[in-house]
Amino acid sequence: MLTATFFEIVNRSPKGRRIVFRGLFEYLARRSQHMTTWTQMNYGYAEGTGRGHTIPLRPDEEHERYCHQLYFRTVNGVDLSGKDVAEVSCGRGGGSAFIHRYLSPRTMTGIDIAAGAIKFCRRVHRAPCLRFLQGEAEELPLFNESADALVNVEASFCYGDLGKFFSEVYRVLRPGGHFLYTDLHAPESIDGLISGLESLGFDMLHADDITANVSRALELDSERRTECVRANAPWLLRHAMRAFAGTPGSRIPTQLANGQLQYYCFTLRKRLGDTESVASSARSDVGLEHSSQGSRPATEYVD
Repeated sequence: MLTATFFEIVNRSPKGRRIVFRGLFEYLARRSQHMTTWTQMNYGYAEGTGRGHTIPLRPDEEHERYCHQLYFRTVNGVDLSGKDVAEVSCGRGGGSAFIHRYLSPRTMTGIDIAAGAIKFCRRVHRAPCLRFLQGEAEELPLFNESADALVNVEASFCYGDLGKFFSEVYRVLRPGGHFLYTDLHAPESIDGLISGLESLGFDMLHADDITANVSRALELDSERRTECVRANAPWLLRHAMRAFAGTPGSRIPTQLANGQLQYYCFTLRKRLGDTESVASSARSDVGLEHSSQGSRPATEYVD
């Protein structure tokens, strides 16, 4: 019953979706501040039928291998070394920390709506030039044209206004900067999503269906996910948390398997040129109206 009510709210009400997910992530952050080895919440990525697309990891990171691999796949070969990179909806910070450790950006900023998640990230992921800010995806706490790349992994389905988020991505990226984006989508929405992003002022470099890879990762990682829910979720919420975690037989793996949902990885680049005029006309053309945000400073990191 709780699971059905949860999905009814998030599927029918954009405002309700934002409120429900914000509450869920705050609850998870408060309840699991002690779980420092749980740093990622995505569904993961695996290659074919083997162990998975192998990337070098530290021994203490192996338990989240498939989650790390989804970040590696999302970056999709884009060179982030020496760049200013931000991740929107960084959650527990494992993805931002992975990018910082392995892909050598000049700066790495993780942003999340949940204050508890940011508190966890600041405590667990401490490194030079890695910072975490609280902020909303539809109103990013970053200056105009302040990032060379923006990463968003499996989070946009939580947002109340996807068009507003895309406009914020456009505002924050420098001309020629990359938007590295992956998430679940209904199959019938993909063409409109691509055309909307292109109208906004992005060039679509790659749009890859990775549904089979995500499904395979969920299969390979099922024992860990099931045990995590069993050990940590209260009995009343256990069914809903199985669905959230993507355990075998739950809603997301089933819909990926039967084609109701597809998992896409998009690699986009902000066009060079008169970016402000392109963005203004595109918002009107594709219904992504978003008033000018001006130059919004980033919140200072206070330990």
